Amino acid sequence: MIDHVTTRSGEMFERTQKTIAGGVGSVARSPMAGFAPYPPFLKRGEGSRIWDVDGNEYVDYALGFGPLLLGHCHPELTKAVVEVITERGTIFAMGHDLEYEAGERVVANLPSVDMVRFSNSGTEAVMTAIRLARGYTGKDKIVRFEGHYHGWSDIIHWNVRSPLPAIGLKHAPRPVPGTSGIPASYGDSLIIQPWNAPDILEKTIKRRGHEIAAIITEPLMCNLGATAAQDGYLQFLRELCDANDILLIFDEVITAFRLGLNGAQGYYNVLPDITTMAKALGGGYPVAAMGAKREIMELMAHHQVSHAGTYNQNVLCMAAVKATIDILAQPGVYDKLFALGERLRSGLERVIREAGLPATAQGVGPVLQIWFEENPIVDYRDAMMRKSFATHSLFRQAMFERGVLFNGQMGVWYISTAHTNADIDFTLDVAREAIQEVKTRL
Repeated sequence: MIDHVTTRSGEMFERTQKTIAGGVGSVARSPMAGFAPYPPFLKRGEGSRIWDVDGNEYVDYALGFGPLLLGHCHPELTKAVVEVITERGTIFAMGHDLEYEAGERVVANLPSVDMVRFSNSGTEAVMTAIRLARGYTGKDKIVRFEGHYHGWSDIIHWNVRSPLPAIGLKHAPRPVPGTSGIPASYGDSLIIQPWNAPDILEKTIKRRGHEIAAIITEPLMCNLGATAAQDGYLQFLRELCDANDILLIFDEVITAFRLGLNGAQGYYNVLPDITTMAKALGGGYPVAAMGAKREIMELMAHHQVSHAGTYNQNVLCMAAVKATIDILAQPGVYDKLFALGERLRSGLERVIREAGLPATAQGVGPVLQIWFEENPIVDYRDAMMRKSFATHSLFRQAMFERGVLFNGQMGVWYISTAHTNADIDFTLDVAREAIQEVKTRL
């Protein structure tokens, strides 16, 4: 076990709380999210490693909650961004060549996208996608699934982590806002459904399809510990939408360019009508996008559906998108990501099972999560009925104290192009020691 001290992190967290509400910029990095008794304060990152202000070194599988697909301070990406800032500036709020160069790379790779608009966060991209779907179809209702996360805006932040008694019966879920401050009336525009339950959804569409503009889904439920769609489920959604004049939105904020240059839609060979993307798109810079078929995007082109934003398509972020996609397009990149992901996923499952505890490793390629359960998670209700959340929290803390950082149970482990087999070896060695501590504490 490393000599793990976080004294300065504690001091900085105390100081930060005096001027920053809660001492954090997002609930996802707060003590409420499992960073007990306070989150680490970091000093720098390089490749697959980060260092906190107390000098502790970690193998980083959190990767900024997903954007750092190329790892920290990737030299080619950093060079591209520094050059454009130095030579051209950061923002014009006017057109420039990097806009179309970045856009061409997105359109060339995501098979369902004919045209694209860039923004600055996944939340913005989802808001735009929903507005566009409503404008195109002339209908108002949006189907969203329990436990999926589509950003924190009022129009869609519902039934994300709601208590089971509050959401009602599985065949007739009730809309529950994700936070105080969201008007109840916003829930009237949503139809909540369980995921991986085709019979229930089909009955709902039969009754209410004439009201529904779109179904939005994560193709891989990364915000529920890498829960996968059941075989044929995504294709079922595609066919159901086609038969009922409903648009299918894939929220690929996490999966776009992470599961491959063609995203989850390419990996699963199911094409949505509208796609949102962020995180890996810019390799760590604050950029997002939504794209769709040309006939849908024409509404935006002709200003029938409004989309605006001062920082949209700024020079810095367009340079980052262009450089990131070019790096990812180099031969062998995804072969390495998938090989490392599989080695880590199977290795962690084996280490935990050899210690006598149940383990199920879920995920695809460079996205994975460990559940201390015998069987995979199927949907949100299934996850909430499981009893192993405390075990995962103990394991996460024990690994953190030994120099490995990863996200909580509802998130995922991320692999970057900077990770190595040596990182995986270290992580599995640490896991053998950490799991023994977990067993004693249980």
